[in-house]
Amino acid sequence: MSESMILRNARVVDPANQIDEVRDIGIVDGRFADPAGIRLHPTKSSVYNLKGSTIVPGLVDLHVHFREPGFEYKEDLASGTAAAAAGGFTTVVLMPNTNPAMDRLERIEELQRGIAAKASVTCLISACLTVDRAGVELSDLPGLAASGQIVAFSDDGNCVQDRELMLRAGKLAAAAKLPILDHCEDEGCMQQGVLRGGAVAERLQLPGMPGETESNIVRRNVELARETGAHFHLQHLSYRQSVELLRAARREGLAVSAEASPHHLTLTVDEVPMLGTNSKMNPPLGTRDDREALWEALADGTIETIATDHAPHAPHEKARGIQQAPFGIIGLETALPLSLTALYHTGILGLSELIAKLTCNPARIIHRDAGTLTFGRAADLAILDLDRSYAIDILRSRSRSLNSPFHRRQVTGKVVGTIRAGRWVHRQL
Repeated sequence: MSESMILRNARVVDPANQIDEVRDIGIVDGRFADPAGIRLHPTKSSVYNLKGSTIVPGLVDLHVHFREPGFEYKEDLASGTAAAAAGGFTTVVLMPNTNPAMDRLERIEELQRGIAAKASVTCLISACLTVDRAGVELSDLPGLAASGQIVAFSDDGNCVQDRELMLRAGKLAAAAKLPILDHCEDEGCMQQGVLRGGAVAERLQLPGMPGETESNIVRRNVELARETGAHFHLQHLSYRQSVELLRAARREGLAVSAEASPHHLTLTVDEVPMLGTNSKMNPPLGTRDDREALWEALADGTIETIATDHAPHAPHEKARGIQQAPFGIIGLETALPLSLTALYHTGILGLSELIAKLTCNPARIIHRDAGTLTFGRAADLAILDLDRSYAIDILRSRSRSLNSPFHRRQVTGKVVGTIRAGRWVHRQL
């Protein structure tokens, strides 16, 4: 008899199937099944009473950096996927800014072998738009797409500045039916900024990055989506003008989507003096008005997804001071509690709305059968204690790196279990 599992008496929230009710979940051979049809075996089955808990589909993150190959001292596939599992994520999309970069098939195949050997959650790969992410020559986009080994194109960490090159990329991506995940950054107006330009930057006497650094490329990408029919997914939006451009594009019916990251949804530039280099990220933290624009866009559906931009850096790198330290923070283990605290418990989003932005919506962008509890699908799920309040302890992170501004931050909502393909990958029940 095959292994089986029944999870009883939990509140089940599955936005893809419009389910929000107390019910049982059945798992057989790593897939969801009708619990009424499962015959229990005394040694090959388990029954868990989860009364008071909430079950949601395994979370899907479109934007993580696991640093392997080339920077394993910051993160590797084993530590990155352990952090993902602890955060309730069962599917993640790896960015290609590794060393070597994921710009050709043999490198992607080697990474796939590493994933098979080390990863505890599903890792999908985005391939480089340009050779070595240099923005000069396109990678073999048709060949990479035809391999079936990738789910998107991206030069994340860099942004292709040449409009004509991005126009060609858009046409090829449209033909391949794969999205372009773009880090929107106009290098011509960055002004070597290390935080959002404005009063805080002036007071600290640090170079500020204008919000137009982002919105200029958002405007360009909207135009390219209109010209090519390609799906442009705008990464980690942070600026009100970018949000307004996205809203107009979606009203026009263009294939443009976007993500917001928990740090932009919970912090502002005003907190940079207190938080230091662990609040240095790109795009930088915005103003309170920018944060409110993101909340509004999540609430009205303009922004469909939440993604972490999990970006590990070693302590000695973040200790270099705010001008020399690298951009980025870790985020996989804190994303859901921060989102629950800032969006659900405040009433900005209902629970089903929030979970959709972390499950079925990102899965739809990359055309994957994930983010749902549908019978027959891989049994990926997260178990939540929605009302548990506690202080985040970054020192207990599963990541190799600790670069987070959220240490000791009070949150409400905790991941207490994660199952991937019918097996426990995180359990604190």
